[in-house]
Amino acid sequence: MMSKKFIVFINILTFTGFFVFWEIISRSGFFNINLFPPPSIVWKAFLESLSSGEFIADVLASLRRVTIGFIFGACIGILLGLLTGLVNIFRITIGQILIFFRNIPSIAFVPLAIVWFGIGEASKIFLVMWGVVFPVWINTHQGVIQVDKHYIWAIKSLGANKLQTLKEVILPDAFPFIATGLRVGIALAFITLVAAELAGAFYGIGYRISASHLIFRVDKMVLGITILGILGLFADKLYVLLIRNYFQWVEIK
Repeated sequence: MMSKKFIVFINILTFTGFFVFWEIISRSGFFNINLFPPPSIVWKAFLESLSSGEFIADVLASLRRVTIGFIFGACIGILLGLLTGLVNIFRITIGQILIFFRNIPSIAFVPLAIVWFGIGEASKIFLVMWGVVFPVWINTHQGVIQVDKHYIWAIKSLGANKLQTLKEVILPDAFPFIATGLRVGIALAFITLVAAELAGAFYGIGYRISASHLIFRVDKMVLGITILGILGLFADKLYVLLIRNYFQWVEIK
């Protein structure tokens, strides 16, 4: 079994190799360097954005929207998953409506969200929340319905009420599925964030990518895309770390 230090070393080596390869390919002459800037030019764009203050403002705005939207979406998704997984009437009513909405891309709601909530923070948070709800819901639902009924019958035979059954049997057994849904929700939160910030925003990474496109600053566009990938990577790593520390029975890599 590989040690943690060795895994970290391999990860660093992999990303270093990726950026070196990117630099070589970009400067090889096969591509227009203005259209496919190498990491060295993107780094200069980062320093420029950092010195002007726009980088910090964009990152903080995007992280705030992702965090709030993810929390709301996760809570709603888990609640809906418990309802549709435990109660048949909710499964054949609300569950079908959720399946209907799950197939509609979040970006389709961008104009409607602006009409409903305006161009302020509420519309961005709503869209991020919308993108998170469905993977969390479907995984929670699947986790609940796969709980072994014998465990439920056993704890009820010992006098446990519905709340105790939920707390002691259903949630622990379904949590690996819930954890998977939350992990997928993190990725979708960042994906939906870009769609939310492309319209009616004045700060944020998605907004900066769109604004840079209008002035043909490809280096800043690539910078924004790279920052999204880095933030998503760190969010995923942090989530995995929290799950491993506080929910040791859940196997996650």
